[in-house]
Amino acid sequence: MYIFVVGGGRIGYSIAEYFSNRGDKVIVVEKNKKICDFLAKSLDVTVYCGDARSIALLEDAEMDKADVVFAVSGSDTVNIRVAEIAKKRFGVPTVVVRLNHSENREKALQTGADHVICLDEFADVFIKTITESEFRIIYDRSGFSIAEIKIPPDSSLVGQSIKVLEELEVKPIAVFRETVYFSPTENIVIEADDILLVTGSQQAINKLKEHIFGAV
Repeated sequence: MYIFVVGGGRIGYSIAEYFSNRGDKVIVVEKNKKICDFLAKSLDVTVYCGDARSIALLEDAEMDKADVVFAVSGSDTVNIRVAEIAKKRFGVPTVVVRLNHSENREKALQTGADHVICLDEFADVFIKTITESEFRIIYDRSGFSIAEIKIPPDSSLVGQSIKVLEELEVKPIAVFRETVYFSPTENIVIEADDILLVTGSQQAINKLKEHIFGAV
């Protein structure tokens, strides 16, 4: 395969290294001279040093022969423009675009890019490794849910009466504090690390989750 990589940073380097080790022909376009020199010394690839938005440079690098273009520089603007050139001028079969900001996804898709990867969306994945471990749906059917929630120390619910949950349109079923079970009577005050069993509509449960953990 003929692999064309725009951007020689960590992502571009890893892509170029993988395909060159696999035996594919790899072209890398990078603007930074020091990075270009490093790539040329480190990998079995052909390096073009310059602005990837230059039609002349891309013609010299024979982008028209590419099977895949990876537009993975650190600039959303550059990557979107490269995708547009690759698709509309050179007719590259597969174009993959890296974006820093998901708000630019639509612009990238309008170029005809085949795959768009937004790095800021990965932050949500890391956040959810925490919040999802503190929140789980036990039962969910016909719009009715039962959820188990562990209250984080910084939650605004800490120190409030269990009755506050009614204001969020959910009903507490039980409170577990360490190894002790409490019936959710009105004199129960929510503490950090309490595990609550609550029931309500899917909408209400999601509203409670957002109230506790924020919108993730």
